[in-house]
Amino acid sequence: MKALRAAIIGLADIAVAPVDPAPHPVLGIRMPYNHAAAYAQVPAAEIVAVCDIVPAMLERFKVQYGGRWHGAKHYSDYRAMLASEKLDMVSICTPDHLHADMVVAACEAGVKGIICEKPLATTIRDAERMIAAVERHDVKMSVEHTRRWIYEYHEARESVRKGRIGKLHRIVATLNGERAMLFRNGTHAIDLVCFFAESDPEWVVGALDAEFDGYGPRYAGDGGRSPASDPGALGIISFANGVRAIYQGSQGTLGYLEIDVIGDKGRIHLGASTHKFEVYLRGPDNPLDIVHKDLPRQHTTHNALHAVVEEMVGLIANGGEGVSPPREAMRSVQIMLGLLQSHTLGSGRVRLPTRDM
Repeated sequence: MKALRAAIIGLADIAVAPVDPAPHPVLGIRMPYNHAAAYAQVPAAEIVAVCDIVPAMLERFKVQYGGRWHGAKHYSDYRAMLASEKLDMVSICTPDHLHADMVVAACEAGVKGIICEKPLATTIRDAERMIAAVERHDVKMSVEHTRRWIYEYHEARESVRKGRIGKLHRIVATLNGERAMLFRNGTHAIDLVCFFAESDPEWVVGALDAEFDGYGPRYAGDGGRSPASDPGALGIISFANGVRAIYQGSQGTLGYLEIDVIGDKGRIHLGASTHKFEVYLRGPDNPLDIVHKDLPRQHTTHNALHAVVEEMVGLIANGGEGVSPPREAMRSVQIMLGLLQSHTLGSGRVRLPTRDM
């Protein structure tokens, strides 16, 4: 089978980082978490072009991956690349607010599959444009909310679906630390809330970190670079199925990410920073007893981004829908913008879906 022609737009660290030797040769290489390294593990896709407006980033790609893809062409204009290369798939790894035009252009150029970095977009209008283009041109698209391709999160959700913790009531997602920016990294935690709630968000109430009191109802960031332009936030999210969630993301605290999924018979704790995954259940004989079990970490054949690329190759060949389609990612965009709007309204309730203000 001929390899799919692939390209990467935007060559920051999430797209390109060096592959280093492991501590011992028997272990092979240390796999960095980035798109280029993931493509390198998938023979069915071949990088034929890369694009960045900064010449030094193109040179870095050549130094780090030129031996793997020595024929890959370099571009500074993504539209010229899309017009020239007849691509099958593309990874879009540009700053958060720049995704929409590139996704639409890729669809119009005949690309069959798109892997887009998170968040999907920073405005409702851009998110809707992207979804409309993908659906109009029948393009497969995945939004890279990482944990949707990690074993433990799927195992935990299956436990919830099977009633292991009883009826789901609450989800608490905590993302703290200097990079606890609502759009840049908070989107991961909010997407996990949606992943477990499995329902449409109906309303939100939000309050930003104190230093962002005058931020306003619209995204005013710089694409993910500076924490000073993308606020920490506290929010309540209510879903149509009755589940309610708390998102707490503060930049002024010790950095970590964790999720608690809480039912009437138990809870599941997912320590994304500590890699500690636990289940707490009522005792079989005494409901006041708590039975605690650590869930061992699992080893799967694909890391998350490797799985993203493998999945997209399969979607292009066989159809279907991936684990992180754009309409799922739209839920997070709605929630994040709803939190900004709520804060601007004095932490009043904002009904979803909302519109850009």
